[in-house]
Amino acid sequence: MFDYNKFFKESPLDIHNQPERHDKIASLCKGSVIDIGCGTGSLTEYYKGEYIGYDISSVAITKAREHRRKDARFFAGDFLKLAGFDFGSYSTIVMAEFLEHVIDDDVIIESIKKTASYGTRIIISVPNYKKIPSPDHVRIFTVSKLINKFSELGKITFYNWGGENERIIMTVDFKVPQKKIITLGIIAKDEEKGIEHAILSALEVVDDVIILVDNKTKDATEKIARRYTKNVFLYNWTGDFSAARNELLSKVETPWILFIDGHEYLDWSTGLEDLNESKNDALMCEIRLESKAIVRYPRLHKSKLRYKDAVHNRLTCNNLGNFNNILLVHDRVHGQSSKSVAEREKQRDKMVIGIMGKQLKKNKKNTRAALHLGLHYQARKKRKLAIKNYKLYLRYSNFPGERWYVRFNLAMCYFADKKNVKAEYQTVLMEKESPGRWETNYMRGVYLMNQKKESEAILYFVKSLEVVEQESAYKPIVRDFSIVWNNIGECYFRLQNYYEAGEGFKRGSEHAKDDKFKNLLKRRSQLMFKMAKN
Repeated sequence: MFDYNKFFKESPLDIHNQPERHDKIASLCKGSVIDIGCGTGSLTEYYKGEYIGYDISSVAITKAREHRRKDARFFAGDFLKLAGFDFGSYSTIVMAEFLEHVIDDDVIIESIKKTASYGTRIIISVPNYKKIPSPDHVRIFTVSKLINKFSELGKITFYNWGGENERIIMTVDFKVPQKKIITLGIIAKDEEKGIEHAILSALEVVDDVIILVDNKTKDATEKIARRYTKNVFLYNWTGDFSAARNELLSKVETPWILFIDGHEYLDWSTGLEDLNESKNDALMCEIRLESKAIVRYPRLHKSKLRYKDAVHNRLTCNNLGNFNNILLVHDRVHGQSSKSVAEREKQRDKMVIGIMGKQLKKNKKNTRAALHLGLHYQARKKRKLAIKNYKLYLRYSNFPGERWYVRFNLAMCYFADKKNVKAEYQTVLMEKESPGRWETNYMRGVYLMNQKKESEAILYFVKSLEVVEQESAYKPIVRDFSIVWNNIGECYFRLQNYYEAGEGFKRGSEHAKDDKFKNLLKRRSQLMFKMAKN
């Protein structure tokens, strides 16, 4: 048996103190707390309520009594020998970094079942799988194992606290029913690099996880997924994204589902617990791409709905709404290996060009095919083909917001080909499609600036600074006031209006978030003011 007295005798008082983890656990505590396996009582530095700590090491308990707050009580003893312990007077039972040290915890679990009150909170913290190896660890836990072990006790919640990749923090609210509202759905192939982050990012806000793994996957995607859910299914890919999504949906038992890719993650969300009150069957969620552009897709919807179309699948729904309380991040760089990215790109080339190319050839009024072909060719830097498809789209489409987005991309294609006049003309048409958007004014300013029409460019840059709230499915560029003011300063500098240039650079520095850029703008501002005096 591991010698805990020797360990604590040779270790400093705060050997197990981890501020971020302890702070999270303390925030989950309520009322009177009993801390099983308390060590030297580090939790008392964070939780100031009524506290009792138990540990098998008399050395650890002696240190705790000598150094922790005096109103905390500490007891030495083997808690596993306290059969029939009465938990009735405790609001919170903490077992933090304890369960992995014992082979059998049945004595504790049975006592909780017999004596704990309704709503008693059990807080558990354990290493996530084999992430923190130690000679005194005798058990390995995964999210999947923890759910299987503790779901009979009550409502389980997992928490994102910053170190969830290495240590799992969860609570069980005793006898409180588990309200199953939302399932996390992931369809994956060769996603071992990102799938764990994808799951962990959403684990706190979902009630179930279902993962469909392509049976041709060659990496550890399936193995990693099984650590987090028993609902991992192998799927025979048929070249149809809708078929895959519908297969996963057939296994969902909650009323709502959140779809994310294995190389995406949930950055933040609020209000998901109120989904059942929504009047919509599907909700458009914001997705931030690698380019920082934001697009909207109905990733959050009722599980009864189904998809159609093999590529760039569409959700069949007539009751669609916007949901501004969520942000997903598309992150191939950190979420997929270079080999997986290359294979996915080959697949997309084949499917988008093959399937949608045939659709467009069959029906030139198929605006959906024209749009996605344009986007696909633009991403591959085949701008002539992109422009051809965008123009075809504009000939037959009547959706203003989407038409604005296509004209934006047309302008970008022309700009990349150094056709500034054509690019600027598209911004004129963008304003007609969707009046008042800051992006239109900003882009027009950029194109005028490139044509050396600085006075006109300044007018549009200033217009782009106006804050206009506008709902849109497409936000292709990130708003950065520091860059706009830098451009204004640059225009004034070219016009030899040095004082105004200095003011522009100064305002830019006030908005800059990057320290290097902030300092650069400050130096530019100082130089301009100096030149203005001479």
